[in-house]
Amino acid sequence: MEQTAERQRQEAVEEPTKRGRGRVQEEVFQRLRRGLMVGAFVPGQVMSLRKLASSFGTSPMPIREALTRLVVTNALEDTANGSVRVPRLTPKKLNELFAVRELVEGLAAEMACRNGTPALLKTLTTINNELLDAIAKRNLLGCLSSNQRFHFTLYQAADTEVLMPLVESLWLQFGPTMYLSLLSPDIPWDASAHLEILEGMHTKKPAVAKRGVLRDIRNTGRSLVPALGEPEAANLLSAPLDDLYFGS
Repeated sequence: MEQTAERQRQEAVEEPTKRGRGRVQEEVFQRLRRGLMVGAFVPGQVMSLRKLASSFGTSPMPIREALTRLVVTNALEDTANGSVRVPRLTPKKLNELFAVRELVEGLAAEMACRNGTPALLKTLTTINNELLDAIAKRNLLGCLSSNQRFHFTLYQAADTEVLMPLVESLWLQFGPTMYLSLLSPDIPWDASAHLEILEGMHTKKPAVAKRGVLRDIRNTGRSLVPALGEPEAANLLSAPLDDLYFGS
């Protein structure tokens, strides 16, 4: 009887610690995941346990566990020397990813438009205004973060359990290249395609919203493929680790 009571007391003390540790691990995983989607990490970048732990204010253990999970999902890759890095995309694979993006995200935009509400339109407009402000100020971190929030807010409104995991998988794979798209002076970000998406949401015309999404994807693709061959791309092996990328 006494042993049972003692065991219960120990479990009562240990369980909150386990739950706390689990929360930290999941938070680290989600922050790294979003960082990959928005372009906080770039192709070829080695994921340093020490730097990430310092940036996140945690020990290396949850970082290591999160990196392992991301390797399993092919968002990261192991190297021959035992480190983990962001994969480099070939132009061929990038083109394939963007072709699939058009299918998946185009459908998500149509579904979101059918579910559209004034509140959703207001939220999307606010996020897009933040993006326009970041573009005007040449705030690259702000551009990438606002762009990802705009698209995911739109697609989540599709209210589908099937499409969102596909969207997230695609963004995990191509997201790290988004930073490179900002290196292209020939195709500057102007978010004009987002205005067409907003028009479609405002007029409740799914075809217009989809057309805006497709134009946005194609514009980005045209800037990314050449950027993969730029000398700057090969040397761009670290990007700022900013809390802007890892918020909720």
